[in-house]
Amino acid sequence: MTATRRLSPRTGGPSPRAGPAAGVEPGAAAGVERGAAVVELLVVFLTLLVPLVYVMVVMADVQRALLATSSAAREAGRVYVTGADRVDAERRAGVAYREVLATYGMRAGDPRAGMRLRARCPPEAGPGCPGGFGPGAEVEVEVTYRVPVARLPFLGAVAGPGVTVGATHHTRVDRYRGLGG
Repeated sequence: MTATRRLSPRTGGPSPRAGPAAGVEPGAAAGVERGAAVVELLVVFLTLLVPLVYVMVVMADVQRALLATSSAAREAGRVYVTGADRVDAERRAGVAYREVLATYGMRAGDPRAGMRLRARCPPEAGPGCPGGFGPGAEVEVEVTYRVPVARLPFLGAVAGPGVTVGATHHTRVDRYRGLGG
């Protein structure tokens, strides 16, 4: 028995309704593209997933740096105002700054990290506030950290662009606190 082929009147090729009766073997065209959907899915999936994971890692680092700088500024300011004198207060503020950054996995000696401490006596503090330290002194602590955006897998941060985050904490030495001996 011979099979007859149906031809499409428009294209002259096999009719879309062609099947076994038309002499076209089912699955013949599918064998050529077997596995192509899996490859396409992998390419699209990796093209979308890798940048998404990269952005999530960078944003997690930015959030960690925000928490670290905020906590370090607050603790350094709190510790500073409880010091007995200016030298002791600055030393204790530096220790608090280093400990808080270490808690968040950062090193205070890292060139990306920085702390600036300013203490001054406002005019209303009176004569008991010599040299920027004493009852009523205003203290401002600013902590910054630069989060690198360019990273390589298994190597970490490389030189390049970064996001600088920072926090500032303002506090005052208690006006009615007796300092010194």
